[in-house]
Amino acid sequence: MKQVGVWIVFLALLLALGAGSFLSSPAFRRLEPEAQRAVALAARSREIAPRLARYPGWSAAAEREDGPLWHVEFQLGEEWLGEAYVDLEAREVREFNLPVEPTPAERARIVPRLRKRAAADPEVRALLGGLDWDEEITYDKWEDAWIVYYWRGEDGVGVRFGSDKGRLYVEGVFDPLALEAEQARRHAQDRAIQLAYQVEAVGRALEPYDSWQAYAEPVAKDLQRWTVTFATPDKTIVTVLVDTVSGRALRLETP
Repeated sequence: MKQVGVWIVFLALLLALGAGSFLSSPAFRRLEPEAQRAVALAARSREIAPRLARYPGWSAAAEREDGPLWHVEFQLGEEWLGEAYVDLEAREVREFNLPVEPTPAERARIVPRLRKRAAADPEVRALLGGLDWDEEITYDKWEDAWIVYYWRGEDGVGVRFGSDKGRLYVEGVFDPLALEAEQARRHAQDRAIQLAYQVEAVGRALEPYDSWQAYAEPVAKDLQRWTVTFATPDKTIVTVLVDTVSGRALRLETP
């Protein structure tokens, strides 16, 4: 009975911490009454309060979805933390998504299980080849996935884990270096299109068209210079050569 009493006190403390100071802040009082009720209902709930307790200084806003159903969003400064849907008539949280990082205790429990599962996987064993590798273990809170990285010189192996009712399993094995290269390429491609779109002459050329698409291809393997083409399904509107390092448009061509 003593342990149960301690747990109840601990849970009550978490609920109080989860509600935090936002519910007594001027920003909260500026919300309309029903929005206040929606935020308070979500923030004080057993599901959400312990999660908010990990984000001191959080804030929230709420908008009506349909009838008594309200959409509540939580933030920490500029960082979006998650959301909840609450029913003010039923006084309940219908659904929520507010992921958190594992605590040190949770991490200490799961890391040995990850290592054991990875060591038992035939594909992972074959790639590691019984050699010594450096290890890095991360958790993606948005995907609710653990990833174990192995590094050895210029080589890398990534192991992504899924879970089913608490049981861990290897969801996929991948080359993290290839993934980084693809991410770098996409970032450079996005920057090239953005640079080209900011060119004043490109804006004038696109003005007569209701819809168009932008395509970008690298000029060389270093991903520094890109050819960006703006086109409709029927014709090319304008093509721009940009340098993503200097941030300049080097050449512009129209048909």
